Amino acid sequence: MRGNPLGDIRAENDEEMLDKAFLETADYKTLLEASDRSVVVGRRGTGKSALVHQLKKYWLKQPKTFIVSIAPEEDQIIGLRGLFSSFGDNFIHIKAGSKIAWKYALYMELIIQIKNHYKLTKFINDNVVNPHISTWGKPNQNVATKIRNKLKSVLNLEESSESIVADLSSNLHLDEIEEQLLNVIDNSSLKFILLVDRLDEGYSPDNLGVAIVDGFVQSVIDLNSKFHNKIRGIIFLRDNMYRSITIKDPDFTRNIEGQVLRLHWDEYGLFNLVCNRIRIAYNISQENNNKLWSSCTARELKGREGFRLCLKLTLYRPRDILVLLNNAFLNASSQGRQEIISEDIDASAKSISQNRLYDLHKEYESIFPALHAFTSTFVSSIPILSVIQASEFINKVLSHDNHSLEVQRDLAIFENPMQVLQRLYGVGFIGIENSTTGTFVFCHDGRDPSTEVSEHSKLFIHPCYWLALNISQDFLEIEQAEEIYDEYDIEISSISVEQRQARLGKLIEEVKVIKPGREDCHEFEKWCLDAIRLIFAGTLSNIELHSNKNGLQQRDIIATNVSLVPVWKRLIEDYKCRQVVFEIKNYAQLKSDDYRQMNSYLSNDHGTIGFIICRSDNNNLEKGKELNWAQELYFQHKKIVVKLSEKYLLKHLSKQRSPQKHDAANIELNKLVDTYLRQYLIVKSG
Repeated sequence: MRGNPLGDIRAENDEEMLDKAFLETADYKTLLEASDRSVVVGRRGTGKSALVHQLKKYWLKQPKTFIVSIAPEEDQIIGLRGLFSSFGDNFIHIKAGSKIAWKYALYMELIIQIKNHYKLTKFINDNVVNPHISTWGKPNQNVATKIRNKLKSVLNLEESSESIVADLSSNLHLDEIEEQLLNVIDNSSLKFILLVDRLDEGYSPDNLGVAIVDGFVQSVIDLNSKFHNKIRGIIFLRDNMYRSITIKDPDFTRNIEGQVLRLHWDEYGLFNLVCNRIRIAYNISQENNNKLWSSCTARELKGREGFRLCLKLTLYRPRDILVLLNNAFLNASSQGRQEIISEDIDASAKSISQNRLYDLHKEYESIFPALHAFTSTFVSSIPILSVIQASEFINKVLSHDNHSLEVQRDLAIFENPMQVLQRLYGVGFIGIENSTTGTFVFCHDGRDPSTEVSEHSKLFIHPCYWLALNISQDFLEIEQAEEIYDEYDIEISSISVEQRQARLGKLIEEVKVIKPGREDCHEFEKWCLDAIRLIFAGTLSNIELHSNKNGLQQRDIIATNVSLVPVWKRLIEDYKCRQVVFEIKNYAQLKSDDYRQMNSYLSNDHGTIGFIICRSDNNNLEKGKELNWAQELYFQHKKIVVKLSEKYLLKHLSKQRSPQKHDAANIELNKLVDTYLRQYLIVKSG
């Protein structure tokens, strides 16, 4: 018996089954009938590559239609990272260079097709295209290899990154290639289809990796727009890649508005897909799918309810159900049975559940770094929880600050467990009970949910994760199990970004109503605490208010230096500062007593450097006062007191909105310490 009787889970290895049993879904028909969908988005295992295979097969049979299929290889994408890094560190610059490079690659693949067609070659100027063709590479080479070799020949790595990007189009002679393509399109009735798949090969969710993919997507969109449907490009993206682009590129969703098709699978579609494959795999002539399924199952697995029982262990994706049933049929065959039973399903369900949880973590690691920590806290819990019960699990994570830098920064944005639960719902980990129908609603496609978690919500951990988390499967009877209602037609953005923007915006506005002076000093202390927790998340831990030596009515902020970034490593190594002191002053003009008070703090684990936060609009020291007091402490006691203004905190709260600028506060702080040592705390001659 075949190892995978219902077919391989990778479309590249499943062509025989796809050719015989492909299910023509509504999404497939949309791509055939509507020319305005150029970006197809789906999570892992939703059948993107299967769609590419079938679309290619269909269009190859159409008259006057040429197919160009592009699927980059992992090693070559990794190699491209080195070249694309010459475009600099700025995301926009990398995207711009990537877009030009991929556009050239697409144009060249089309030119090669045209040159090989006897009727079209007369519209091509050989003097223009032949030099490009001769350096483009062999037909059997991967497109990523070709563009990599081409870039090596035209990039001058001694120039600035800005110059490299600015000169790239002219160095590639992109305009003259485009002119040749336009001439062919204007003089022929032929149609070209570009299918771009497997962009996740070699993909990394950092600035460079996202910009490489973003540039590719933009090049396909530009091509569709410029060639008026005579050339149609369709690019297939994993959901996590799509979401990463929307986070890092604010113009992306505007540029592709109305061009996205999100793959959707429901029980009906998955049931028909499975039955099609069973019919081919076991050579069954039964046309009624309900009867077909029941003929291959026994006991509680019979009928649609039995199939629904299997779906409980999946994320409503073809890959999940095929893996589950392939193993079940193999297990039944090894015991001499032709019908599968629930024990066959259970035999492989644990490893499948673990794989599903791993997939979830992997898929959202760049946009939800704390996801693994939150899901792990539900180990050995119960599947149905109240918000209060779930919040207790969430607080176990939120109350600790010994996580990695990226996780700690993610945690810092959450004000309460409710926000975490909303995000867990958004990635499909938990469902929310519909109070009207009594069913549980899940969001399976990574899109932002419209259903909100409230204090009275009843939550349900998705059954496909139960075995991985050691949650009892016997908790629910089949008739009590959830019905899945995926949420569609919702504007796609990032729930994590929206939470971050709202949290930061709220904090930035709050300080405007806090009056300087004694009356609102506690409000300002609390505001500074929240600001520091957000700005220095992951670099400082155990950040809390602490009554100062001057009296119980005033509080400073104490934080543990975990020395994960250069400035805080420096403060430990040079100034022995393990417990960082931030003295809070709810006024703009500092006094000599403020510096003397800080001097009394700076000993033992506090080291010889501390910070005073005040309501000033800059970090500069005022000559004759603040400068003299700072110099007195330094020259007499070898201690440094650094002034941090309210404006400094506000500026870096605002910068926290951008993923590229999360470390800006640490970088500026390092420069500020340099300013003290090089400018303020030196003995000037004369």
